[in-house]
Amino acid sequence: MNETVLMIGGLAAVLLIVVLYMAVKDRETSRKMAMMEAGIDGLNQEIFKIAKEMERLRKEVHEEMMRFELERRQEHEPSEQLLNKKLQPFVLQIQHLQERVDAMSDELQERVEKLDGKVRQVAFATEHAAPDEQKILQLHAQGLDSETIAKQLRLGKGEVELVLKFSKIHA
Repeated sequence: MNETVLMIGGLAAVLLIVVLYMAVKDRETSRKMAMMEAGIDGLNQEIFKIAKEMERLRKEVHEEMMRFELERRQEHEPSEQLLNKKLQPFVLQIQHLQERVDAMSDELQERVEKLDGKVRQVAFATEHAAPDEQKILQLHAQGLDSETIAKQLRLGKGEVELVLKFSKIHA
């Protein structure tokens, strides 16, 4: 009877440890994802601001073109000279904005690639948990202690001990 109670208590303790471990990892992943989302939101806001600025400049260019056409008709000045004179500042502003948009687009692409890599790492870690457990069990079967296994596989000693405890419960 006492052995059964101890075994149930040990199983409950192990289960509690697993649940706590999973909760900590979930919270950490959620925090990282929230940080990534905040970064993407900031980039989207900046892109929106630049797009509005470009739209404003396009309207100004259009208005300037209309003024130019009226002035040309009134002055009979050669159209190319007047056009160059009137539109030069706008062309420079648009080129500057285009450079900013290109730079921000490149930065956004880099950040998305970093986020994609991090998401893949998280997915890779969850998908490949079982092979680590198999490696731990194989090394333990070869007679290595938990500290040596942890160093060799670059895992925490507690994680190795937890896997070994689970394997003993299932055996």
